[in-house]
Parts: sequence; C-alpha cells; structure tokens
Amino acid sequence: MLSTLNIAQLNDNPSPRQIIIVGGGIVGAALAFHLSKAESENHIILIDKSLETLLGSTGHAPGFVGQLNESPVLTRLAKDTVQDYLTIPGGFETVGGLELSSTPSGLETLERRQKTAQGAGLPAKLLTPEAAASLAPDFIDANSIKHCLHFPSDGTANAGVITSYYVNQARARGVDFLEAAVTGFVTKKDNETSKIATIKTASGDINSEGSTVILATGIWTSSLIHSDNTPVTQLPIPIVPVAHPYTFTPPRARRVGTSYPFVRWLDHHVYARDHGERDGLGSYDHPPMQLDPTESAIGAWPSSFDQVLSDASSNLKNGAEFQVRGQNTSSEEPWVADKPFNGIFSVTPDNLPFAGRVSDVTNLWLAAAIWVTTAAGTAKLLAREILGNGEQSTNSEDKALLNALNPARFQGVEADLLLRQSLSKYNDIYNREA
Repeated sequence: MLSTLNIAQLNDNPSPRQIIIVGGGIVGAALAFHLSKAESENHIILIDKSLETLLGSTGHAPGFVGQLNESPVLTRLAKDTVQDYLTIPGGFETVGGLELSSTPSGLETLERRQKTAQGAGLPAKLLTPEAAASLAPDFIDANSIKHCLHFPSDGTANAGVITSYYVNQARARGVDFLEAAVTGFVTKKDNETSKIATIKTASGDINSEGSTVILATGIWTSSLIHSDNTPVTQLPIPIVPVAHPYTFTPPRARRVGTSYPFVRWLDHHVYARDHGERDGLGSYDHPPMQLDPTESAIGAWPSSFDQVLSDASSNLKNGAEFQVRGQNTSSEEPWVADKPFNGIFSVTPDNLPFAGRVSDVTNLWLAAAIWVTTAAGTAKLLAREILGNGEQSTNSEDKALLNALNPARFQGVEADLLLRQSLSKYNDIYNREA
C-alpha cells in the first residue's frame, strides 16, 4: 500500500482535530479502524516505516486467542477482541484450546481455571486424555497426559488478514497513511506538563503540537520514548522486548476435517498449533532473554534455542517432525518464514498492556505491549475514551479497565525492579498462577 500523503502536505495543511497513530501493526490498524467509524471531524493519520510488510510482532504472532486469563482485565479484553475478529472474513477460526497436565498441581490449576472460566461466561470442560487426544491425534499421546481442559470458544487469529481488513476499511473511511520511519520526538514544556511538538522521522520532521499522538509501537516503544537524552515522559514505561523461539514442521498436505485446537502443555511451558499446511511449536521453557530490536521483530538466533526446541518437541507425539536447528543469521538478514526463528515480543511487570493517556504529556497516548489476543478489545476501549475527550463518555467498566492499563501505574518504582518483574513473567506468560 502506498502513502496517501507526504510530510510536506501534512505540515502545510494541519487539521485542528488531528490524530496521529504511530505504528501500523494490528493494534495501530485496529485503532485507525475504530476511530474512523465515529462520525467526527477528526483527521486520522497512521504512520509506519513499512506499509507493505508487517515488521513488528504482528507479522509472526502464533495467533492463538485464549480468552481466559487469571487477570479479569485481560479476559474482558480478549472476549471483546474475539467478537471483533469474528466479523472479519477469514480473520478468526474457532478451533478451541486445550490445556494439558500430568501432575496433581496441574489438575488443581485446571479445575480452578474451569471455575474461573464459568464465572467469566466462557465454556470450559475437563476431558479424559483419550478425548483430548482425539481432537489433536498427531500432537497428543493419551498415555503421556492425565488431565485436560478444553476451551471450545477459543481459536486462532490470522493477524495479517485482520490487519489488512482494518487498514482497508480505515482507508475507505478517509484515514491517511504515511510511510516514514519514526526516530524520536521533540517535546515542548507547558507548566508542569509537556506535549509532543515534533515527530522526528528519517524522512523529515512532522509538526504535531496540535495533534493527538498515539504510540502503537510495540517492542520499539521504550526505545522511542528514550531516543534522546531527555525522555519524552518522566513516567517509567517498562515494556521489555524478549526473545522467543518458534518452529515448524516441513510443509505437508492439509489434514482432512476440523483443524486441531491450539494445545498447551502447562507442565512444560510448551504450545503447538495447526497452521494448515504445517504445524507450529513454541516454548517459554528457558531463561528470559532481553533483546534490543532493530529493523524487525525477528532477532538473531541464540544457539541455546536449538536445545530448547528439541526439549519442547519431545512433548508432542509428532515431535520428531519439527525443525529444531535455527538459522544462523543476524537480525539484519532476511527471515525464512518456514524455519525456526526468534520472534521478539514485549513483556511488562504485570503482563498487562499500556493503554491510555500519558499524564505528563498532554497530547500523548500509549497503546503498547498489546498481543493479538487483546488487540481489538483494547483498540475499541481506547477509541471510546479518545473520542469522548476523557469526559463522562465511557461506562464504569471502561473506566476500571483504563485504570488497570494506566501508563502511570508504575510511577515511583525503581527501574531495575520493574525490569526483573517483567522478565519474571516470561516463564508463565499465560498468568496461570492466581
């Protein structure tokens, strides 16, 4: 997709109601779409360094949307997200999700999660190992597991299809798109607060003093906020990019019948899914590894990930089919899409996104550290708040959600502690522990 305007046009014809979204992944695209649905005079512009290729985490996300989380906030956002994705042709497949365990503590976890799911209005049923294996016979050996929980309304999202849909719909509603690599910001002091006065890009500066600026920049958010000696905000924004191994089987014929559910082996922090023409496998069973992303969300391959994937694949009945040796390339070299790769994504100290106004920067909002699982729900929530101008426009549930996602929630906490807390979340990314 080509740009619909350039920087000179943007600077020469500023709109008094201008909203600039930085980041064109699934979150930024969803924001552009939902903001554009309102009948308003807003001029919405989405800026991304690549309008043709998804370079961020959206481009390689495993795509599982498991709606139940120990955090009621994430559960609510995931449920809202599924309702949105179900309206998009080819966007979401309700394949269900399976959680497996072989330990007494695992059974306690699954029983608790079943009760939590029922309280959240989500169907969940304990299955026998044989019944679980029948849903994904190539993945599951019934003799190797003891406890199984099935979530039939969960599924897999095609993040590329969903993002394209949002972009095309937004463009049809008058949203402008600008291809430019944002490199930083210039702020202007205003008493006790400041505002984003200039968005710096590799192609020139954009005057943003009269605009609402939303950062939907994922793994690059922290580096952009601290791109100069003077950070954009004084608030700690602990969005920590981490490494994550994912791999595939070689291509195969599509299975006949219903696609396999997404499967998680809780005791081993391993998950697998049916991609149609191949299977995919990921693991959180390794020490968390912080990374600084460069041009894309694909990082260089650590040699230790070969063993991580080898161990992970041993949990699957067809584990021997998975490729476990990664590509010995740097993050600057092309990624081969059907080989093992290091997919970078963000963690935070409480596993919650950052979504809302930045209190000490009057025209800045964050929509970051948001997974595909909650992208649409969070975008709709923010759109309602932005379009309401922060007045009595949102209901009490919205306000409770926004309070939980408030970018200021870690104010006063030491940076080193926030980093340790963020990395500690990696090994139990699904928040199974209450």
